[in-house]
Amino acid sequence: AVGGGTGSGLGALILERIAVDYRKKSKIGFEIYPAPNISTCIVEPYNAMLSTHWLLDHTGVSVVLDNEAIYAICQKQLDTDRPSYKELNMVIAKVISSMTASLRFDGELNVDLGEFQTNLVPFPRLHFMTTALAPVISKKKSGHEAQTVREITDHAFQPANMLVKYADFDPVEDKYMAISINYRGKIMSKEANATVQWLKQNNKISFVEWCPTGFKIGLNAVPAALVGGDLMAPANQNVTMIGNNVAVSRVFTERINKKYDMMYGQRAFVHWYVGEGMEEGEFSEAREDLGFLEKDYLDVVTEQASDEVGGDEEF
Repeated sequence: AVGGGTGSGLGALILERIAVDYRKKSKIGFEIYPAPNISTCIVEPYNAMLSTHWLLDHTGVSVVLDNEAIYAICQKQLDTDRPSYKELNMVIAKVISSMTASLRFDGELNVDLGEFQTNLVPFPRLHFMTTALAPVISKKKSGHEAQTVREITDHAFQPANMLVKYADFDPVEDKYMAISINYRGKIMSKEANATVQWLKQNNKISFVEWCPTGFKIGLNAVPAALVGGDLMAPANQNVTMIGNNVAVSRVFTERINKKYDMMYGQRAFVHWYVGEGMEEGEFSEAREDLGFLEKDYLDVVTEQASDEVGGDEEF
C-alpha cells in the first residue's frame, strides 16, 4: 500500500535492500495506490508521493491497483455488497497467480517474469501497469455467460474491469504502449492470435504510433485454481491483461500531485516527517521527480514516431 505508513516506508526500505543484494533480478511490485474517493489515511498524498519517487528507481514493473476499483468489481460482478479486504486480496491474487503461472506450469507459450519487463517497459521510468482480469463472475451468473475466448478478452479491456479506476477512460485517446495478454486453459495460439487481430480491427484499443505490434501473448494450459471461500465462479479459460497505458499518469496527477500541492503549500503535517529524520528537501525532490514523470507520459502521446524528423532539425 503506497498511501499507508508501513506500506510506503517499510516497503521502500525493503526495496532498497533488495536493489543492493539482487541488482540483476527483475523486481515486480503490486502497489495499492490512493483511490479517487475512498481514503484511509490523511497524509496519503505525502506517502504516495515519496514512495512513487522510490518506485521509479527500484522496481522494474509496478502494477497499479486501487481499492475503489476492486470494491466496484466485487459489488457489481461478484454480487458482494460489503466485500472484506480478504475478498479484495483474492481478486489481486488471481492476477499475481496468472503472472507467475509460467513458473509453476508448462504452457505452449510461456512468459517468464523477465519477459514482462522486456516487453512492457519501453522506457525505464514508464513502468506503471494497468491490469484487468476476466471472467470475473459470481457463481450464480456463471451458468448463463458465454465464456468464449473473444468475449473474455473483450471483458479484460473494459475500463470497468480494470483493477485501477479511470473515471473518463477513452479507448481512442488513452493509448497503450504495450500489452501482455496471459491466457490460461485450453486455448490454442491460433485462437489467441485471431482474438488479438479482432481487437485491433474493431478499434477496441489504440496504440502509440511508434509501437506497431504492441502485443505479447502468453498461453498456459492450467486454468486458475479454486480457492476456499472464493467469490468467483471457476472457469475453464481465464485471461489476465497487463497493459502499459498512458492513462495511469492521471493517477499521479489527480490523486497525488494535486492533493500533495494543496497540503504542502501550507506545510501541513510536514513536521512529523522532519521529526523522524527526513529533510524538507526530500519532499521537493520527490515532487520534482513526479512532475518529470507526468511530462514523460505527455511526451509519449505527443511524440510522433522518431523517424518523422523535420528537415530543419540537426543532429
